[in-house]
Amino acid sequence: AQKLSEIQEGERTALDNSMLLFCSSMLNGGHDATQLPVVLVGGGGGTIRGNRVLDYLGQENRQMCRLYLSMMDRCGLHFDRFGDADQRLDEL
Repeated sequence: AQKLSEIQEGERTALDNSMLLFCSSMLNGGHDATQLPVVLVGGGGGTIRGNRVLDYLGQENRQMCRLYLSMMDRCGLHFDRFGDADQRLDEL
């Protein structure tokens, strides 16, 4: 991410124009998919507000596929649903 933040692309950096998703399919080694560690880095072309933590613990809208739909929208790919989700993460 550091190197991407040093590359200018017009008025933004390559990091500002990117979305880098880091995630794991397990939190504690037990393959429990109810609480996954996820880090999304980058500004998505100015569509993502950064420098914050979004905690969805205990919330009904806690689905990875909602994150994927939201990310695809920002890439210009619009689908009615993806996996088990048909809604986006508006907070993103």
